[in-house]
Amino acid sequence: MKELLLALPAGRDTRGRAFGLTPAHMAYRIGPGPRLLGIRLSQGLRGGLMQVDCAGFDGAGNPVDCCRQMLGECRRRSFRGIVCDFEGPPAGCLPKLVEILDRNCAAQGWTLYVPEGYADHAPRARVLVPSALTHGSLERRLRDAAGRYGQGRAALAVEWVREDLPLPAQGRGEPVSQEALEEMLRRLEPAVFFDRGLCAHYFTYMKGPQAHFVLFDSPRSIREKLDRAKALGLAAALLPQPEVEDHLEEIFGTEA
Repeated sequence: MKELLLALPAGRDTRGRAFGLTPAHMAYRIGPGPRLLGIRLSQGLRGGLMQVDCAGFDGAGNPVDCCRQMLGECRRRSFRGIVCDFEGPPAGCLPKLVEILDRNCAAQGWTLYVPEGYADHAPRARVLVPSALTHGSLERRLRDAAGRYGQGRAALAVEWVREDLPLPAQGRGEPVSQEALEEMLRRLEPAVFFDRGLCAHYFTYMKGPQAHFVLFDSPRSIREKLDRAKALGLAAALLPQPEVEDHLEEIFGTEA
């Protein structure tokens, strides 16, 4: 893969650079106006990428000035790209914002990452394909994405999943904390299986009359997801720092 990104919460440090991971700084948000809002980063921080979300933004306004703010912050911090961590379908001025960023990032030689819903608005950008599935095959999903967007554009967005779903499983489940998962494993002593299609572990249990399905990741499953993406020639992957930080050796081997 050309690039491995690590979504890094503001103010945190990481050992990820020693494993070839480039930090995407989760310190930015699109706010009303729209305008760029940011958590204060250390004055001397340079390099990596900007990661920006749009939580709570209603989509109203003209995005031109906000784009200028984003591009200016990238130049000031020597960022070499932007990750648009936008949830939900394209809304309001966000498609126009992505179009502007796509043109300007390409002109600067920077990389732009966008969710699948924005792929048509940013033809030069890499497209983030979520790893989380409750049925089907991750390999098939990634193969389809590579065919749709091209290997050079498709990128894997790794989610460290811990979810509890009633059977039959439909959609996403109820999030489970690591502590709660460990308590369930101790209390229930279930038979745990590895689903090669989903690239995730699972077990089932009964909650009253209702059968449940618990799906969860581990360093092994994250490594398998990355291996599938690499084998299919995907351009990049984005990993969540809080979950992977303590497991870098298990996922990537010894430090480079």
